[in-house]
Amino acid sequence: MKIMEWLNAITTMGLCVACLLTATDIVCAHGMFHQIVKKEAVSITVEYDDGEPVSYADVKIHSPVAGKIEHQNGRTDKNGCFAFVPDLAGEWKIMIDGGMGHLINTTFVVGDVLNPEKKEKDGRIFTRWQGIVTGLSIIFGLSGFIYYFRARKLRIQAA
Repeated sequence: MKIMEWLNAITTMGLCVACLLTATDIVCAHGMFHQIVKKEAVSITVEYDDGEPVSYADVKIHSPVAGKIEHQNGRTDKNGCFAFVPDLAGEWKIMIDGGMGHLINTTFVVGDVLNPEKKEKDGRIFTRWQGIVTGLSIIFGLSGFIYYFRARKLRIQAA
């Protein structure tokens, strides 16, 4: 009889975990959230001397405090444009490599006006730990109800 109770318990817990894992909004190993906001960005447009855009050129942006590690890197788009949002005031360094010897090294100063907005809310319903505690509470709560009704049924059958 004890083996059947253990098998029922394992089955019940497995079903509860399976039900909980289907709720992907609550349980996620590494959550990703996005927020689309309008911020003031620094936009760089790169052209050759004949006016043709420098498409897909390598761009490296160095912040005032970063040293040799880039704050951001990437490529210009097909129109020769690259944009980023600086997070510090100070002198920023830009290196653009258009290939075949075409290289631009320049600096510009960012004032306090270009500091990005503070993020107000990330859109999450629960923090990660609140989600974990909520999930475990649901599992144990459902298991408790199931065991209560099974024990009650067994008591009625035994009587």
